[in-house]
Amino acid sequence: MKVVAVTLGTTITAAREAGGPLTTSQIARDGVRAPHPYALGHVRPTHHRPLGLIRDRAVATLLRTHGGPRLRELRRALQPASVKRDRRDSEHLRAIFAAALAPDSNCIDVGAHEGAVLRELVRLAPHGRHIAYEPLPAFHARLMSAYPGVDVRQAALADDDGDAEFVHVLAQPGWSGFLERPYPAEERLERITVRTERLDTALCDQDYVPTLVKIDVEGAEVRVLRGAIETIARHRPLVVFEHGLGSADMYGTGPDDVWALLVEHARLRVFDLDGGGPYTLASFAEAYRRADRVNFLARV
Repeated sequence: MKVVAVTLGTTITAAREAGGPLTTSQIARDGVRAPHPYALGHVRPTHHRPLGLIRDRAVATLLRTHGGPRLRELRRALQPASVKRDRRDSEHLRAIFAAALAPDSNCIDVGAHEGAVLRELVRLAPHGRHIAYEPLPAFHARLMSAYPGVDVRQAALADDDGDAEFVHVLAQPGWSGFLERPYPAEERLERITVRTERLDTALCDQDYVPTLVKIDVEGAEVRVLRGAIETIARHRPLVVFEHGLGSADMYGTGPDDVWALLVEHARLRVFDLDGGGPYTLASFAEAYRRADRVNFLARV
């Protein structure tokens, strides 16, 4: 079990005996030091000091034997705001899917990655005809094996049909996309060629009505929407999408582009996953500028 680093003092006592949930002020008062946000859960290195080694071993033993739910609560309290936001969004997405999907709903997962969302879609709509797009070969193969009843396509949805360069971030494959962009740390990259599809082209000769379209493509969502807008405008499915500063702007796109497609063309309304909305263009642009959330949904 990984543990966070703590200082001596009252922290362990607080973790073991304090009543009620741990608050950030209590954590600060009792001397817990949060690790770097990109190294959450790792012990801060103090082994070059004998007393530090003794302290870390003692803390690890106490947390291992007396931590339990309190340790989990402590770790959650120390998580960066972005991690907490992602966790809440995932919880809310499950509730949204459960409310929106019938057993035979058809769903399209764009950027299926490891299949976390696809798993929920298949569970809630076991009789639906689902399509998943995943351009990375290894992830595509795993999804094919795990979900034999799903049409898993080794392609990237975009606004043209053909081939394109795709940047595979080897240690953080979830950050892969059409373009290289700034990463929190130095990353090893592999440039591969992937097949691209327009959803409007892919579905033009099929009697397929999507209930839900989920889009998580690391900034290329406007390219996906441009190639899928006729399908979305015709059937007006629930569209769950990621749109954030630091990714979309690398493609020269922003809230105005999303708004023009989903609201003005497809006549949908934009909400956040907490139920806030419907957004105006100004409030959507402000949420994008603040960058305190990146996940949204569009619906009738």
